[in-house]
Amino acid sequence: MMEIQILSNFDSPIGEIINQELCNANSVRIAVAFLKFSGLEVIQQPLFNCLSNNGKVEIIAGLDFKTTDSDSMCYLVDLQKQTPNLKFYCYNSKTNIAFHPKIYLFETGQESTGIVGSSNLTKGGLLTNFETNIVIREAKPACYFSQLEAIYNSVRFSEFIFSPDKEFLDRYSFIYKAFLENEDKAKNESNVQEAISQIQRHEEFLRPSLRSLIIDVIKEEKAKGKECAKLETIYKEVRKLIKEKELSFKMDTFENSIRGELNRHKIDSNSPNSMRLFIRISRGCYSLNL
Repeated sequence: MMEIQILSNFDSPIGEIINQELCNANSVRIAVAFLKFSGLEVIQQPLFNCLSNNGKVEIIAGLDFKTTDSDSMCYLVDLQKQTPNLKFYCYNSKTNIAFHPKIYLFETGQESTGIVGSSNLTKGGLLTNFETNIVIREAKPACYFSQLEAIYNSVRFSEFIFSPDKEFLDRYSFIYKAFLENEDKAKNESNVQEAISQIQRHEEFLRPSLRSLIIDVIKEEKAKGKECAKLETIYKEVRKLIKEKELSFKMDTFENSIRGELNRHKIDSNSPNSMRLFIRISRGCYSLNL
């Protein structure tokens, strides 16, 4: 069974359809170029309902155009602290290719619904703008849904995705407000440009790289009162994080890759690309130069 609808917001606001799907879905995945708090308000109650019913929700928002607002990001970061079923990620490619998708994926036990078109997760995109979207409902196994899922996964498991933390949100909020008030002025203000440089450096720590996972493990060991993290602990805990975060890494050379990251980014490394992040306290035991 398959049903295809091509709709404009004037025919049937896509926000209403998304809310219907949220109420019934046990799996939701969304990737949009723009995210605004106004859009989250449109789907707020159905989103709560989905999460309360043990539905799993992933939301990916693009940052390429400095249009995603800081309020929406803070809201989702706070919400995911309350429920492990919600995962929120940002996408920032730092390339000349603009990140501009609008993909909504919903699954129940027997049916899959994919929505693709022009609607971002904003109030205008969901309700009031002149938007056009295709809604595809299929019984499982689903053909078109699988194709949309593959595109979504190419984003979800890319090197450009990361989970924002409080430090990132604080800096992003400052930059967002400066650009909102006067973009031309913000581009020439030294404090704004310095904040952009800082957030770009901080973003590297947040991306799901082996380097960032190693840092997380060493921080956790330090929080336990340990002077350093042993190499065997780093192997074990990084494997666990990869599984928990559902990350995609080449595992056949996993341990060699970890040792390579530690050596490349040691404080006394001769590598021209070294970030001087790690201190080897003793053989097979590392702390952070942070």
